[in-house]
Amino acid sequence: MTHSRFACLYLALVMSAAAADAPAPVQTTPKLENLNKQIAENAENAQAYSNRAYVLTLLGRKDEARADLKKALSLNDKAPMHNRAGWAYFNLGDYADAVREFEISSKLSGFQAHYDYYSFVLGYWGTGDTQKAIENYQLAVEKDPRLGSYKTLLERTLEWTPLEQRAMHEIYVLWSKAWKP
Repeated sequence: MTHSRFACLYLALVMSAAAADAPAPVQTTPKLENLNKQIAENAENAQAYSNRAYVLTLLGRKDEARADLKKALSLNDKAPMHNRAGWAYFNLGDYADAVREFEISSKLSGFQAHYDYYSFVLGYWGTGDTQKAIENYQLAVEKDPRLGSYKTLLERTLEWTPLEQRAMHEIYVLWSKAWKP
């Protein structure tokens, strides 16, 4: 056996062993159980579907999360629900869907909701449109000056997911170094 074939075989064995040691996905949590109960008690509870979609997203149960997002939006076609769906789609890695939901939300709110512009930052970061992400970061800072300081940005995003934090912090750095007036 050649050295490169041996190395490939060794790498495959190491990878399969690591996969076997990977923890099983979390199937339930107290929060998820509570949301399941809320939905069982009221199948028209759009907020519970939206919240459960977000929890399922974080647990890696993507298909179930997408189904709950569709149900939530069918029950509640208002700006905040579309924004929440956008955040869930963002965390699912469905960045084009996130941008679409952020656009619907912003149009419905008349671009008056406090979250409109910083939500776009996430979506455009995900789609790779850095220019639009930075432009929206500037608009977000104009709406909420706390986003213009790294210290207050850290405080503001402390409970966000690591992916949400990464997107905001990366765009903040670009904005602060190359865009900030």
